[in-house]
Amino acid sequence: MKPVTKPHLDLRGALQDVAPQQDGRRTALIAGAVNRLGEALLNRLLVEYRHVWVLTSKPLLSSTSRCDEIQLTGEPLDHAGLAAIRLPQIDDVYCHVGEHGLANQRDAGLHAVRHEDIVPIAQAAARAGARQFCLIEAMAPSAQMSRHLPLAAGETGRQLALLPFERVAHVHPTVFRTPPTGQGWLARFHAAYLAQFAYMLPRSATPLTSPRIAEACVRLMQAPASGNQVIDMRDLRGVLGLD
Repeated sequence: MKPVTKPHLDLRGALQDVAPQQDGRRTALIAGAVNRLGEALLNRLLVEYRHVWVLTSKPLLSSTSRCDEIQLTGEPLDHAGLAAIRLPQIDDVYCHVGEHGLANQRDAGLHAVRHEDIVPIAQAAARAGARQFCLIEAMAPSAQMSRHLPLAAGETGRQLALLPFERVAHVHPTVFRTPPTGQGWLARFHAAYLAQFAYMLPRSATPLTSPRIAEACVRLMQAPASGNQVIDMRDLRGVLGLD
C-alpha cells in the first residue's frame, strides 16, 4: 500500500513581481481651476485622466496621488515665470478663464486665468508637447443667441492656431452667474433675481450646471478630432445628448 502523499503548496513563481495593469489614459493640465466651473472641471479630470496637474499659486493639498501642482507664486500669473518653468509631459490642457468665487475661499491658492494669460499658458503647454488645448470662456446668453463668437476669429484664436496642437477647442458655455466671494447680501440678491430669467431663455442658450459643462468638455476632448473648433451651448447640449 502506497503512503498517502500530503498536499503541498507550490510556491514556484510566488516571488516573481506581477506587473500592474497599465493605465493607458491620457494626462491633463488645468489652468484656472477656480469658481464652480473650474472646481467641477478639476473633479471631472481626476475621474477621466490618469494624472492631472493643477496650476497653483500656493501648495496644493490633495488626497489623491494622481494630482500634482505646478506652482507659480504670486497673482496675477507671472508670464516670465511661466515661460521659464518646465512643465511635465501632458496630453490635454484645459484653460478656464474666470475669477475666484468659491465659498470659504477654497480656490484662493489656485491661479485664476485672465484673457491675457491664455496665449502664454498655451505656449508653455505646447513646449511641453501637449497635443490638445481646450479653452473654456463663458459668454453672455445674448451672444449665444446671436452666435457671435469673436474669440476664435480674433487675435487670440490666430495665435493659438499657430501653435503645434493637434486640436484647439474654443468652448463658450453660458453659466449661472454668482457674485464674487465677499460681496454683500444685496449683490447676492441681485444675482439670484437675475438668475430667474435664465429659465426664460431658449434651450440653445439656457445655462447648464457646472458639472454638466465639465462633463461635456471632457467628452469633447476625448472624442477623435483635429484642427480648430468653436463650441457653443448648442454643441455642448448635443455632446450631452440633451437635444
